[in-house]
Amino acid sequence: MLCLSMFRISIGVLIPEVARDFPIKSVEVGLVLSAYLGAMALVMAFGGYTSDRIGDREAMCSGMALMALGILLGGVSKSFNALLASIFVAGIGAGVFTPSLYAYIGGVQPGRRGLLAGITNSAYAFGGFLGPPIFALLASGYGWRLPLMVFGVLSLVCAAAIFTVPCIRRRDVVKAGASFRSVLRVRGVIPIASALAIANIGFVSSTAWVPKFLVDAGGFTIVNAGLAFGLYSLSGGIGSIVLGWLSDRLDRSKVISSTSMAAAFLAMIYYVEVIRGLPTAALMAFSAILGFLSFAYWNLSIAAAQDLADSSLFGSVTGLVQDTALISAAAAPIISGGLISLMDMSSALIVSVSIPYLAHGLIFASYGLKTRLRR
Repeated sequence: MLCLSMFRISIGVLIPEVARDFPIKSVEVGLVLSAYLGAMALVMAFGGYTSDRIGDREAMCSGMALMALGILLGGVSKSFNALLASIFVAGIGAGVFTPSLYAYIGGVQPGRRGLLAGITNSAYAFGGFLGPPIFALLASGYGWRLPLMVFGVLSLVCAAAIFTVPCIRRRDVVKAGASFRSVLRVRGVIPIASALAIANIGFVSSTAWVPKFLVDAGGFTIVNAGLAFGLYSLSGGIGSIVLGWLSDRLDRSKVISSTSMAAAFLAMIYYVEVIRGLPTAALMAFSAILGFLSFAYWNLSIAAAQDLADSSLFGSVTGLVQDTALISAAAAPIISGGLISLMDMSSALIVSVSIPYLAHGLIFASYGLKTRLRR
């Protein structure tokens, strides 16, 4: 997950670099992230089902290896279309790896599902802390192709590690009962999937455009923008663990709703303060606070969905919920890019980031009044 995140979050830093190399518009450059997420959305439900059938480790290893191949091809691409195709291949690999990993984590210790999912998400967040500064430093000195090659090699190493390290196998992993219809019959999965899909629009819009927003509106250098976004991710990893732990001990839906609504209001203030010229150190601290609340929506929502399912369906349920989120998120950079062309960037980010987080919180607040999620 660390390697995946280092690449995934760095796409936000990659976007302004690619825009300088190829004669493309803001909406078109957003296709880089959309290609990655679109590929994940196409295969994620299948990837989760695969982990239920052949085993979590086998699915994780094959997914990570395919992602590494796509990243390496992106590093040697000679045109924007070739870059998009390579990122699409990387997205397919990530779409197989991600639900398989969360399915494995969800079945290890059910009583600590929120915490373990939070630790997994924190690895994603810590990768986001390491990835953007490393990518920015390498890109500023050697161009954007070298960091892609570095991240591709790291992903190959991770695939080899997954293949060689022993993994606890779910005892019901080869059960034949898993099907799309049986997953849909799990009560509560559809509302949770819808909420996660909405929130992911906000998160993806943030990762796609906030680095550019800090450079254009806040006067940051690309290195400072990468550092600010890295702090956002580092703090997000801590928040994922803390809030996941709390959700195991309190009502999970209440923890989710309060966290997302707080993130929505803080994001709104953040985008306004950047325009007002808040000091760099203060914005760095603000980025960390916002990150603490902004990452946990993912692992908390997945844990909530797994609470409702039999362990033999963990991969399929996880894949369905994540896939639904990614289908909407694939369009997020294009939607937010279109909004940026119609209004100032601060207002566009408020619409495309704050409102989805608020909606996610409200859905779980409403859902929590109707049912209690098993912990």
